[in-house]
Amino acid sequence: MWYRIKISREINQQGIKKPVTEYYLTDAKNFAYAGLKVIDTIGKNIEVEDILLMKSYKPAINEYKQGNKVYIIKIAEDMTDENGNIKTIKYPMPVFANNDTELYAIVKDFIKQGLNDMRLTTISETKWICLS
Repeated sequence: MWYRIKISREINQQGIKKPVTEYYLTDAKNFAYAGLKVIDTIGKNIEVEDILLMKSYKPAINEYKQGNKVYIIKIAEDMTDENGNIKTIKYPMPVFANNDTELYAIVKDFIKQGLNDMRLTTISETKWICLS
């Protein structure tokens, strides 16, 4: 399950302490493990402000590689019920890429894997840091 963790801490910038807020995305068993991943990665001198279960997120399309940006995309599928009504179902999921061009290629290859009735509807570039 995906979790978004919001932390605050102070960084030393040219001899001046500056407060910063950072967001992390991680795949963990539960809230405690998600928070622990952040603490183990950046240290104990932080304040974990929020841990949010991203319950609608599906598994990531690809593996995170050091330096990748974190994008959240939505892929949509139109479903027709027995009355002929069309309902659009959207599947949000993380994608990791270095830039927009690489992102489009990854998503295009993903949709080609038998998901031809689906379409990309939304791309959101985040400033989140992924902890794999």
